[in-house]
Amino acid sequence: MKDNGYGNVAEFYDEVLGNSDENVKFVRKKILKYNRNAHSVFEMGCGTGNNLLYLSEFYETSGVDINSHMLKIAERKINRKRIFKGDIRNFIPSASYDAVFCIYDTVNHLLLFNEWKRFFRNVSQSLNTDGIFIFDFNTLFKLEMISEISPLINKFGKNYLIADVKKISANTFNWNMKVFRNKKNDEFALHETNIKESSFDLFKILTALEKDFEILETADESGKTIFSQSERIFMICRKLNKNI
Repeated sequence: MKDNGYGNVAEFYDEVLGNSDENVKFVRKKILKYNRNAHSVFEMGCGTGNNLLYLSEFYETSGVDINSHMLKIAERKINRKRIFKGDIRNFIPSASYDAVFCIYDTVNHLLLFNEWKRFFRNVSQSLNTDGIFIFDFNTLFKLEMISEISPLINKFGKNYLIADVKKISANTFNWNMKVFRNKKNDEFALHETNIKESSFDLFKILTALEKDFEILETADESGKTIFSQSERIFMICRKLNKNI
């Protein structure tokens, strides 16, 4: 996962992929519900910094991302001392936090389940006692479904995004992303990248989480109870106090 594939499309990320206020408001709502006295929040996979910018009105915020192009955009919005370049598979911040979150299916970029388990352990080490961990992921059902109906075409402004999703193994899918940027009239410039995602059986994910967390709540992206055809699942967890 050198740079997670977003370098070629970083300049379009906010407009096309990463500007969903509802998700970060959901994170804020769950932090308030389960850790009302939280003061510090850390984002794993902070991308272009929109989530940290919003949450900085309420908390001390920091984040990490592997992609230098995304971080350059984030630095225009938030204090660069608050963001770090690193790989969420092995990154543990030097300070601990009251809440850690990881959204927009960032964890799906970890292609091996051992990497998911390592990530969960690292998050646990990054949290204060009773700290809250919130993350989401694309389900296997969703990735299978999208691969069957691809390609998907999205027009934004005068530009186009074509996403062609192909299954390449039992758990892994490749997103071929082509952005056609309108330079003038009908002249377009192509920005292309490939982004891989993996997902796994829900029971397997829950079992791994329960080694370090109490699972407080699960919900689909509309906030409803999850079921076999849920496309994106949110997990809200509390760090286990293993000294008890």
